[in-house]
Amino acid sequence: MSVGLLLIVSFAGAVGAFMDAVAGMGFGAFSSTIMVVGGLSPVLVVGTINLAKVSTGLVEGLSHWRFGNIRWAWVTPLALPAVAGGIAAAMLLTHLPVGVLRTVMPLILLGMGALILRRFLFGALLLPRVAGGSQAQVLAVPQGRWHGLGHAWVKASPNLRMGGIGMVAGALNGISGAFGPFATSAVLLTNPGLPPRYAIGTVNFVEFFVAAAISATLLLQVGWAGFQWQLLVALMAGSILTAPLGAYLSRRVPARALGILVGVALIGVNVWSLVRATM
Repeated sequence: MSVGLLLIVSFAGAVGAFMDAVAGMGFGAFSSTIMVVGGLSPVLVVGTINLAKVSTGLVEGLSHWRFGNIRWAWVTPLALPAVAGGIAAAMLLTHLPVGVLRTVMPLILLGMGALILRRFLFGALLLPRVAGGSQAQVLAVPQGRWHGLGHAWVKASPNLRMGGIGMVAGALNGISGAFGPFATSAVLLTNPGLPPRYAIGTVNFVEFFVAAAISATLLLQVGWAGFQWQLLVALMAGSILTAPLGAYLSRRVPARALGILVGVALIGVNVWSLVRATM
């Protein structure tokens, strides 16, 4: 394995961990994008990222538990479908042709970039309403069929909402390595009045179990020999270098500007990756 490739993976881990520490999302989406563009197979990328998430997710989950950022009533309804969706997607990942995956993964990661961009670009309008606004404010959108569906979804039972979010987020993680952009955004947007720290804490706590399940599934499907552990070491080395810096700067760096920059970067790189895959 070339030194250049290991440096690319370390760079992906460093930027992804910094983004995650400052803005609460982006590690999986950014790392996956850079590693796939670097020429690594999608199965190897997803497996490596989820193995890295097992260790980092344990620390983050325990930290959120210590600081009271977890809604325990939502953990099981969110975690069980997320684990099921992640396992199913990971098994599908190992059976799809590489050519198909090189088109599917950029499409999913392009969507993740759009979610990140939407959250931070319109954060001044959307996040305050979600975090502290009333239900009437959140639902104050033009009437129509989609409004009716959105209203019914918000009015559904919390367990049903969490289960739906978990299933989709777990499947996205199992096939792309990205969990937080969809899960955190969806929990915030479908639970008016929820302080953002509860969404971030609960999602990060659940992500540990999802990453562990996906890692175990891929290891069973591919085998230990199918993983290149140098990649895991490089990814985690990059993460270790910047995560403390990101945590320190989280109160100083404008998260909105960083989120917009990363969202635009993800969209641009994955559009280029799609063009390259279809040529």
